[in-house]
Amino acid sequence: MSRAAPGHVLVLGPLPPPVHGAAVVTVGMIEWLRRAGVRVSIVDASVDSHGIATISGFGPIARYLLARLWKHAVCCAALLRRPDVLYVGGAGDRGLYFQLICLVAARIVQVPVVFHHHSSAYLVRHSRPMALVCRVIRDRGVHLVLSEQMREQLAASYEVTNAESLSNSLFVRSGTRPHPPATSGPVRLGHISNLSIDKGMRDIADTVAALETAGRDFELHIAGPVADRPTQDLLDDLQRGRRNVVVHGPLDGSALVGFYDNLDLLLFPSRYRHEAAPMVVLEAASRSVPTLAHPVGSLPELVCSADLIAPIGEVAGRADELGDREWMLRMG
Repeated sequence: MSRAAPGHVLVLGPLPPPVHGAAVVTVGMIEWLRRAGVRVSIVDASVDSHGIATISGFGPIARYLLARLWKHAVCCAALLRRPDVLYVGGAGDRGLYFQLICLVAARIVQVPVVFHHHSSAYLVRHSRPMALVCRVIRDRGVHLVLSEQMREQLAASYEVTNAESLSNSLFVRSGTRPHPPATSGPVRLGHISNLSIDKGMRDIADTVAALETAGRDFELHIAGPVADRPTQDLLDDLQRGRRNVVVHGPLDGSALVGFYDNLDLLLFPSRYRHEAAPMVVLEAASRSVPTLAHPVGSLPELVCSADLIAPIGEVAGRADELGDREWMLRMG
């Protein structure tokens, strides 16, 4: 982008907690802007939840919705101070309606918008709120997408011509793996996410069963917060009677780097419909760890080989390859 850097950016986006890819990218964008000498004002759009779908009961749902509405009202008030740019860490589904309030306000006060996409759901299936977002931004902003595939899908679905690609790899700290992949011993597999069935935990369990049936020598390391009770029950079943399945819980900093450095291959069989360009896959790649994934979102562009894309539901069917160290070394 050749545009001159703005002097003041108002950031509306999720910040941790909870920790997820969009929140990590928002933090990274704030740091990047500040290093460039830009004055940054922040409205944290996070609510202490992984979304309304994880909440039950009228009272908790009402508090969640009012909290989100309040945060976006704060953003509208901040727009009255006329920042040079409004940066929005894009939501998905009905969360876009809240963001539309701020986008309309920005258009009224003539503040340009940078809308950073973090979901692929509205690219797979047409979304009315996303269509409204694109209409409101029109010639008064820029769409940031995570891959060329996202740019093409956004253009095809919503006739967007003002989109620019910005890889999430910009927000991953690169480094050198301290040692090459092991050439002997059990194959070391890993999975890290906000652990849930949608993120692939059922597929992980099926893969463990297939590896055991095939008589393969392996370790499985799992990291991340647990999203719900069914996932916790699945984790408990995976660990029961198995010393080669290790659950590490949430990790960050040097512990997270050590997690990746201990792996031969990351398993990421996500079925999550908002999956776009998951940070964990890029983090693994920065430590020279390949990923076997489903073809969702921009994952086909992120993994290092077409051999590492498995049709949805077929990761467990790759047990023979997953237990084959020679195949693993070729993929690495």
